[in-house]
This record gives sequence, structure tokens and C-alpha cells, in this order.
Amino acid sequence: MQRTPITLPRVALVLALALAACGPSKSEGGAGSSGGASGRGGSSGGNAGDSGSGAGASGGSGTAGGGAGSAGTAGGAAGAAAGGAGSGGLGDGGTGVYGGNGGGGSAGSAACGGGGSGPACTVVPPGCGTMEVCGDGLDNNCDGAADEGCPCSPGEVKPCFKGPPGRRGVGACQDGMQRCQGTGEFGTWGECMGGISPSTDVCDQLDNDCDGCADNAICCNQTLLNCPGPNDPRVPPGNPYTDYPLDGTMFYTGQAMAWRWEITGGPCDELLKRTSNHQSFTVMGDTTPRVVFHPTLSGDYTVKMIVTDMQGMMHECTFIVHINGPGLRVELCWDTTGMSDIDLHLHKPGSTATWFNQTDDCYYANCKAPFAFPGIPPGPQEVNWGYTNSALMECVGSPSGPAWMSINACYNPRLDIDNIRDPGIPENTNVDLPRDNETFRVMVHYYSGTIATHPLVNIYCGGQLKATYGAAPDLVQGFNMGGADNHGPMWRVADVKTHVMGGMTTCDITALHPMGMMSGYYVTPDSNAY
Repeated sequence: MQRTPITLPRVALVLALALAACGPSKSEGGAGSSGGASGRGGSSGGNAGDSGSGAGASGGSGTAGGGAGSAGTAGGAAGAAAGGAGSGGLGDGGTGVYGGNGGGGSAGSAACGGGGSGPACTVVPPGCGTMEVCGDGLDNNCDGAADEGCPCSPGEVKPCFKGPPGRRGVGACQDGMQRCQGTGEFGTWGECMGGISPSTDVCDQLDNDCDGCADNAICCNQTLLNCPGPNDPRVPPGNPYTDYPLDGTMFYTGQAMAWRWEITGGPCDELLKRTSNHQSFTVMGDTTPRVVFHPTLSGDYTVKMIVTDMQGMMHECTFIVHINGPGLRVELCWDTTGMSDIDLHLHKPGSTATWFNQTDDCYYANCKAPFAFPGIPPGPQEVNWGYTNSALMECVGSPSGPAWMSINACYNPRLDIDNIRDPGIPENTNVDLPRDNETFRVMVHYYSGTIATHPLVNIYCGGQLKATYGAAPDLVQGFNMGGADNHGPMWRVADVKTHVMGGMTTCDITALHPMGMMSGYYVTPDSNAY
């Protein structure tokens, strides 16, 4: 699927046309005090009303920005239709690297749909401070980085927000994810990736700049675009291996000459796309109003819908779809799929038996779906750790769906995907219904191949990504040649302790290091010891 990002000039054109529709007369509101030269400019403020004989009051001055912030922009615009003057709200000044916003203007009257003027909107303060607060995933001091300089456990993943701390969870804004980088006892937080950050308001009935003022009154009677935001019932959470339909006509109601959908996955999809030009999910109908995507892996998927109307103008919605697998899920991908066979192993809690043990090690030889032949009952479950089977819906959409249908259930644990030499395919092991206070061990083995490879492991608990190991720049070394069962490189990744309460699973994850060491990946050659 070809990705063609919208350029800044095109976005500027969309805004210019939207503003023109609201009226030709625009007087700028008071500017926020500048805090310094290095901040970015703020987004446009609200419009006080629409063109007409009366003049709306301009917005008030923005509050002073601290640090290296920049001035807030227009607080309100002139104009009123048929005497219905609107007024601009209070703008905020820029703070740190984030620019300020003008105040939201009140709605005008006749030219914007015939109603009277609406209430002015009060901007949510950016909330920038002078000191970083460790552990909250926020850029408290507004220097462009969240939790910089704060200690963390390498591989740990937590939610974070790219924007002023006061705007977290406001309007369209949603958290991304942040990984602790390094391989030692302590690491440093990397960049906050994904999520939805503040952006310039456009006519989509969302508060894009997350200042508490949806569209900042720039839209007049433009109601064709209605983009989904956080917790929107039109985009509910989905499940792995289950088709997820999206109907673009629920988000754009005008006539269109073209549609395009772009979907971006998590760490494994980024790796597989970059190294094999494949992704773990499939998409059907990505140039039609209605698209269906079939996710394989858990996590957050960023969806962009791009519509071209009959006048050639482009309209966009960008939102997040949460795919939440239950219980414990461990995912494996690597950068040489199609050229090497890397296998995922999960060890039974309470046992220290060697790897490749047929009862205590869940892997390709004993943990896949039962063989299903017409008219012949499937054999017994080879790896039975005493867990209840899951409902068929948890696995029927996987590559082994027909085999699971033969028993009308899904085993726990189970290996949903075993990739031998297919490019762009991950591996995935699940325990949908773990018990409380159990500790699983994760291991990765280089089974066959003669090329150096670098595996990556994601660990999800209760549908949330909790750890990523092996991602750049912290690549796993020593995976140079396969050795079949019991031989070759083996990476003992982490111990995962599950906590189950009210049917929800959380976990504590401990990265494993070589014996007697506090850093480095635990990789050994030709040793199947626990």
C-alpha cells in the first residue's frame, strides 16, 4: 500500500478555504507574550463570528509563555452576520517548544447556519512547568522530551504523551508508547512514539490542537467531516485474528471522487515493513469507502483516512484502533524472515526443566493446533498446564483456525503462528487465561539459517504492551547460525509474573542477563538449560 503523506502546503490550503468560507474580514487577536525564540508557532485561534456588518471583539492577549516558548496566535476574528457579533476567548502564550493557541471564538449567526451566537471557549492551559517529573510519561518542562533523564528498566514500555502536559487526554489527543533503551541495569527513556499529538485545528468536529475548543469556530457550516476521537463508539476495541471493518461514510458525508486508507502497526510491523516490505496484518478495500483490516498482533494501530472531494480538496481523519488480546501474549519478529527460522518458546511456571522438554516448554513441536483430518477426532492436547480452554473466537481467525474449529475451543497455552521461511510473518504465543502470581519464562531459539539475524520480542499483558526487547538501537547479538533442537543460539529474554484480578491480567517483567551479570542479553550457544 503506497503511503502519500499530506504536505504542509495542502493542509494550509484546506485551512485557507475553510477560513474563507467563514467570511473575508479577519482581525487578529492579541498575541501571547513570547518566552523566547526557539519555540514553535501556536495554532490558529477561534473566529469570533462571520463576515457581515458588525464587528466581533478580538480575542484577549495570551498569557505569558515561559522558557523558550513562542507567541500565541490569533485570539479572535472580526465579523458578525446580521448583527450577531461573536467574541474571541482568551489565548495562551507558548511555553517551551510548544507554541500558544488563540482563544476559541464564539459561534457567529446567519452565515454559519442561521443560529445565534454561542458561548466563547476557554482554552485549557498547557500546564508547562520548570522541572521534569519522573514516571508520569509527560513532558512536564515542555522541552520536547518526556521523562528525559529519568531512570528506567531497559525494555520497559509505558504510555507517554507528546505535547504540553495540560493537553493530555484533551480533545483528539491520545497517548503513545515510550520504551526504555539500553541493556544494562538501568536505561534511559527513548522518544515517545505513536499516539495523537496536538495539531492545527481543521474542520472535522474534533479538538485537534487539544486546547479544549473543537475546531476553534473556523468551520461555519462545514459539517461533512466528522472524525472519530478517543473512546468513539464508531471505532471500538478489536481482537487479534478478527476482521475489523471501517466505514468511511460514517466519518465523511459528502461526495467523494477518491478514498485512501493507511494503517500503521506497532514495533514488529515497523521492523517487518522495513526489512521485508510485509506487515503482520492484511487490508482489503484500501481505496474504497469501506475497508476491512485483519490484525494478527495486539497493540495500537494508527489509521489515516484520506478523502478527495469532487472539487479535488483532500480531507483527513487520523485515529487509533486498539487491538486487545486477553491474558499474556508474547510476540516474536526478526529482520531476516524468509531467510532464517527463529522460534519462540514459553516455559511452564514453577518448573526449571530444560528447554525442548515436551511437557514444560511450549514451542513449535507441541503447542500448535491439533492436526485435523476429516472424520478423525483430534489427538489429546500435548502441552497441558491445567488452564481452561478459551472460546473459539480467540483463535478461529488465526492461520490454524480450521484445526481449532475441530475442537470448538482454543488451547492455553498455544502457539498461533509458527513461521519457518515466510517473509514478513511473526510468531505469537498466548495464555489467554493465566492464573494469579505465576512466572513464565520467554526464550528465543535460532533453529535454522546461516545469516546473522536480530530478533525482537514484545510482551503484552491484558492487551497492553508492557515490554519490548531487541529493538534498535539495542539489537541482540550472537544470532549468527541456526543449530536445530537443543543447539544453536538461545536467548533467554525475560521472566513474566502475572497478576489476575477480576478477569484482568497485569504483569511484572524482569529482563534476564548472563549469569552473574547485571547487563547484556542472556544469549548462549548450544545450551538448553533453563
